[in-house]
Amino acid sequence: MVEQHKQEFSKRKLDMAERVLHRVLADVKPTPNEIKLLNAKSNELMGRLKEVAPKGVDILLVGSVARGTQIRGTSDIDIFLLFPKGMEERKMEEAGVRIAKQMIKKGGERYEIKYAEHPYVRMFLKGAAATADIVPAFRISNAEEMGSAVDRTQLHNQFVNTRLSQKQRNDVRLLKAFLDARNIYGAEAKIEGFSGYLCELLVYYYGSFVKVIEDLSSLRLPTVIDVLNKGSGGRRQNEMTERFNSDFVVIDPTDRNRNVAANVSQRSLAKAALAARSFIDNPSVNTFYTKGYKGEWASRMLKRLNSSLGVDTIVVSFVLPEMTEDILWQQLKRLKERMSHELQHNGFEQMLSLQGVSGTDAIIAFLLPNSEKRVSAVHGPSALMGRAAMEFMKSHSKSGVLLLDQDKILSMEKPRYSTPIEVLRSIISQNNIKFPSYISKRGTKLYVNRMPERYSRMLHEALEDNVIQQ
Repeated sequence: MVEQHKQEFSKRKLDMAERVLHRVLADVKPTPNEIKLLNAKSNELMGRLKEVAPKGVDILLVGSVARGTQIRGTSDIDIFLLFPKGMEERKMEEAGVRIAKQMIKKGGERYEIKYAEHPYVRMFLKGAAATADIVPAFRISNAEEMGSAVDRTQLHNQFVNTRLSQKQRNDVRLLKAFLDARNIYGAEAKIEGFSGYLCELLVYYYGSFVKVIEDLSSLRLPTVIDVLNKGSGGRRQNEMTERFNSDFVVIDPTDRNRNVAANVSQRSLAKAALAARSFIDNPSVNTFYTKGYKGEWASRMLKRLNSSLGVDTIVVSFVLPEMTEDILWQQLKRLKERMSHELQHNGFEQMLSLQGVSGTDAIIAFLLPNSEKRVSAVHGPSALMGRAAMEFMKSHSKSGVLLLDQDKILSMEKPRYSTPIEVLRSIISQNNIKFPSYISKRGTKLYVNRMPERYSRMLHEALEDNVIQQ
């Protein structure tokens, strides 16, 4: 990261921070008993898989449990079934699911078939909130042998386990907790934050949690982090940002063709930088335990925006089918962007747009000034442009009043839509915007400022996630 204007801990603040981190680590690090139970369960599942797996299939524990970077109470188990590289991919997938299902005890264990790049089996561990994912993949020794992205995980395992010290693994836990408090831990589409592997790489690259925080506080874009070649990122910055089409690049040390930070949004980077500056200025335990504000706060904020500042909250609600949340979230985001464009095209600038998903409910919300548009200025060509000027005047002479602004012709006329709610009603009733095929317009509804409680909760949660926490 760019180190100009770098904000660093003073000696006194660093001592305060170390005391805070010591206390927080005691909360986020799994207890010895939790680690013992996880290891025992992992070994048991791997043993059961070995009993049913054919010769040539390796069983490998991966993920944060294998790397010793998991946070207390979130220790899901990830086990890979590694097949020979020469095997046909579809057969590998089918064999992986079949082996996992054979291992599961009938009647006593529940599972689901999940789908990512490959289908895999998710077991729900009896008597625990944790799950175990059994994932088929190809056995590889370097990125050039990859058949799919999931194969890369075994390389991540090897890199982290041979590079991070025990103190650094604990620093990864602290970084995860720090980011999670701002709802920017996780690479899924809904969060667009920092993955666990990215946290591990940042701690390895900078050496400690404290150094990561100091550099986040002075983050400037574009930034390139070459994990294996510290100090070389700046010299090749333009090349790397163009190559990966991103202003924030962290080159995967196991695959130099991959940006580990590809899913991190600029909004998440901004939240991380603000939180880092705040922690350096005032090291506090609360930094790690303040995940948004309570719904009552969001409700008061919306009322203040509405009554004191003249802002309307318009919510569009949808009914969704059962689908993967990442797919739903991305398509909802694209629909929100199309709606935002239509509002802006018709002269309504929203202050903030939000979205939320909860089960089969979804919302898109817009915060806009609650003024009514009574006149619209249609900008025409220069009066000196002959034919174009005459055609514009002819087409607008009946619909508005023609004026000159310097040499440009303006038509002041009644707008097509007087309020943003009219724009959104038009979007729902007409076909000027394509909705995702799974969303029925018949079940789509509009609310202004008041809405059913379930949508209000979703709106509050989305608003809380956009608050700058002090």
